[in-house]
Amino acid sequence: MLISAYSTRLEFVPHDFTPVDEHFRWHESGEQDAGFAASLSELEDYVSRAGVGQPAETVRLLIGHVRDTQRSYSFTLDGADPAQLARLTAWATEANAILVAEGALLDPAGRPLLAGAHGAPTGKVPLTPESTERAQTIRSWLASAHGLQIPGDLPPVRSAAETRTRDVSDVGLRIIGLVMTSDFASSVIAGSPLNQRAMQAVFPHAMAALPPTERELFNRRETGAARKLQRRIEAANELLWAAGRTTLGWPTTDCHPTQVKDLVLRRGEQGFLDGLRLRGTNELLDEYECLSSLMWALNNQEALRPRV
Repeated sequence: MLISAYSTRLEFVPHDFTPVDEHFRWHESGEQDAGFAASLSELEDYVSRAGVGQPAETVRLLIGHVRDTQRSYSFTLDGADPAQLARLTAWATEANAILVAEGALLDPAGRPLLAGAHGAPTGKVPLTPESTERAQTIRSWLASAHGLQIPGDLPPVRSAAETRTRDVSDVGLRIIGLVMTSDFASSVIAGSPLNQRAMQAVFPHAMAALPPTERELFNRRETGAARKLQRRIEAANELLWAAGRTTLGWPTTDCHPTQVKDLVLRRGEQGFLDGLRLRGTNELLDEYECLSSLMWALNNQEALRPRV
């Protein structure tokens, strides 16, 4: 029997089956493998089509798993051998992998995740113990400290074993880009756009790294877009925390744009990047889990008491 497995863990998880193929999401350069990304996109499209009319939570978790897959494995085994099937379940659980066998999507125990020729969907999309434990801890704290009840079916963020942090210089350039975009947006709203060439001269790498939506603001200078992008300085403030630099009083007080702008832009591009250090991965994931839960609460606050 040919088995394809899609694992969210970064590290290779060894097995004793007959290998056919194995792919990793990342090149040594840090760039994503284009062929791997394309194969995951095809699998995601398949899940979306096959999931029509199926349990929404399972489909949502499945798509999330595919998007977060770090390694794919292909190997063969004897599907009639109970011992090999037991080893497959143990291996897939450790790898946090979903399986594809004979055209069916299966959980580590071999149970169908979507209805089809293999029967009703009795399987569960796997989650690592680390990620579920973090979610339980953070959500218990939100409930006791703030009275916020976060539903158990909200997917937890990935664990450190499933996460690859960006290079600190990329994070630093993104912080600068967010602040510049917010500052430029404010000037567009005020009717007196800042000098784009001067910004380019002082922050060349940050400008080059801007995503298309933000670059378009600098080119078109539309007020509507500016109003949407002005608040990106709040995201910069969050990333400042991730890089170990926060403004006075944050996070217990609101974001102060002037403080953030001064902290990020005052010393120029290289001056800001020098000495940046990202917090530890687990600390970042704790914050990410908290933010994920709070975003759910904000989007569903009409159903919450107390209000967010």
